[in-house]
Amino acid sequence: MENASDNEVEFERIRRETKKSLPSLLFVFIIGNLMIQCFNLVYSNIGTSLHVSATAAALLSTLPGIILGIVCMLYETLCDFISPKKMVLWGVGVLIVSSVAGFFLSFNFWVVVVVRALQVAGAQVAGSVFLIMTVKFLNKKEKAIYLGVFNAAYYLSVALGVFAGGWIQDMPWKWLLLIPALAIFVFPILVKDTPNVSGKGEKVDSIGIIIFAGIATCLAVYFSYMQFWWLWIIFGVLVIGFSFNVAKNKRSFITPKFLKNGRYMILLALLCISFFFEFACTPIYQVIGDGVFQIPLQQVSWWLTGVNLVAMVVGIFSGPLVNKLGHYSVIVLSLIAELVGFGLSAAFIHSSFWFLSILNAITIAGFTAIYTPIYDAASAALPQEERGRAIGICDLIVNISPSIGIAVYSDLIENAALGRGTLFGIKGMTACQTANVFWIMFLVALASLVLVLIFSKPIKSVVKKSVSVDTDEDIAQ
Repeated sequence: MENASDNEVEFERIRRETKKSLPSLLFVFIIGNLMIQCFNLVYSNIGTSLHVSATAAALLSTLPGIILGIVCMLYETLCDFISPKKMVLWGVGVLIVSSVAGFFLSFNFWVVVVVRALQVAGAQVAGSVFLIMTVKFLNKKEKAIYLGVFNAAYYLSVALGVFAGGWIQDMPWKWLLLIPALAIFVFPILVKDTPNVSGKGEKVDSIGIIIFAGIATCLAVYFSYMQFWWLWIIFGVLVIGFSFNVAKNKRSFITPKFLKNGRYMILLALLCISFFFEFACTPIYQVIGDGVFQIPLQQVSWWLTGVNLVAMVVGIFSGPLVNKLGHYSVIVLSLIAELVGFGLSAAFIHSSFWFLSILNAITIAGFTAIYTPIYDAASAALPQEERGRAIGICDLIVNISPSIGIAVYSDLIENAALGRGTLFGIKGMTACQTANVFWIMFLVALASLVLVLIFSKPIKSVVKKSVSVDTDEDIAQ
């Protein structure tokens, strides 16, 4: 009894430290994400001022996405083995130093590229550690709330990036490099309060993690540029190597038992299908604004800012909603929201842009609300010591699946055959194309809902079988 009591006291101490450090981690995460939005707006200006080609300048926009696709999975996996405090101090330290160095060395384009890579990698440590500490060290109700807040923070940073677009383009761009250095003000809090805990004597499967990172890199690079076919050869070799590592390496970070966890795999499949067209929701409304309603891009951006603010509010309340209605109910309601948004957008493509923006907000609300219950359930499907890699693979899916989806969307929106006609007698090539793409999006969302209904029993059982407070048997200093 004494040992159990000691474990509970230790867990409660870690939980208190976690809750103290989470706001500071969220601040760093928002800054990092905001900078991605900002550099997406000004990279061409930077290329012009530093006399480099448009192709080279585009690296400032594409490279962060590739890095995020890799480091999210990598950091969250390492959280199962390495102390969150050590990772945060390293990541935020790199963020601050690279920001200051980049400001003073901004006269060289390739230095700016390296600095942006370091800034993205450093800032994402905060986001990854936030997620992992939430699913590992908070109780059941707190987990859902903080996962929702994290998702809301992402949409807040996107909305701020779009809102500040005009102002950002008018300011000297090198000052943007210095903004992430604001993390220095929360650095003392992170040093003091981030828990210093790590896996219970487990050794890091360096080979397996490197191979898996290579697989993620191949996917991220290919779907960012949609070329380099030879990457599939490397991808195949790495998959074979990873499979061999799982089968033969007793210390493999992904074990055969992990891969045979049916409940977790169902949730991964749901995540993959339901988020497939998430990245396409912004460009399709830009096409509609320009091609159907002849609305200036700046006005479209204002509407999209409002949509992202709605998503932020939904993210904030998604946690309490999960605690009130349950994971399964929120997943179903989220998919219904996606179906309503896609279906009505297709049917009423000629209505008005403000009405379509409301439907877009409903769709994005569905994407936002479904994030919390799936991530919470996915972490609950595995023991505490494996939750880092569980969330890491979820993040990999959330990055790769929509990247494939945006590539599919790009092919669909340029397909002249889709502009020849659609349901309800809609006229006009652009209107027909976008309406038909919406119907395809509708079918993908419907497939997600069918998957949920078929596997309702294992999905409902995931969270019920998890424990709300893990003992210190799974935590070692």
